[in-house]
Amino acid sequence: MTLLTIIQDASAEIGLPRPTGVMAATDPTVRALLVAANEEGQALAKAHDWQALRAEQTFTSVATETQTSMIPAAFGHFIDGTFWNRTRRRPLRGPVSPQEWQRIKASTTSPVVDTFTYRNNNILISPVPSAGLTFAFEYVSENWCASSGGTGQTAWAADTDVGVLPERLIRLGIVWRFKQARGMSYDADYSKYMYAIRETMAQDSPHDVVDFADAARRGPGLVIPEGDWVL
Repeated sequence: MTLLTIIQDASAEIGLPRPTGVMAATDPTVRALLVAANEEGQALAKAHDWQALRAEQTFTSVATETQTSMIPAAFGHFIDGTFWNRTRRRPLRGPVSPQEWQRIKASTTSPVVDTFTYRNNNILISPVPSAGLTFAFEYVSENWCASSGGTGQTAWAADTDVGVLPERLIRLGIVWRFKQARGMSYDADYSKYMYAIRETMAQDSPHDVVDFADAARRGPGLVIPEGDWVL
């Protein structure tokens, strides 16, 4: 689907004429549908760590506390627990709060565990790393839609743009947002939308299987042999 077909389907569901174009349209109704489409995409991108928006960033450290220009242009937010020093094979704690960072800075000793914070679009690391180390983290991109050629975007720009996030959710979001803005009844549409969101989020990524019955299938690590144990 494209922006045009998403808007056309949403219009049909609302009971409006199907527009022949969106971005060049001057009709106030079509413009309102476009506003709802952008609002929905932006809100949907922040609602969940969608696997389609997950990305990895790596960088090589410099021997200063502040690691500048390491945040990608489409950065939305960090995915917790993914920041690693790959060279030394150990995780970094953070991003810590401003309060915790100032406590670290006021201390006479460096943290036992490498720690970072995020300030002014830069990553600050304590203790100061050596130059040449490879760091990596995962983040959620803000590019919830894309051009027909696959270039990520943070807003619709052409009728031929496509959704990176599930287009059904975008359509359902357009419907209830448009109705809400026009003072129309939208409770049933909102309930349908929220059910679809919960269902889609639950199925967005495969989940690890925890099998307490069969130790052999749990793979390497701590394996407790099956049998009777005296307690």
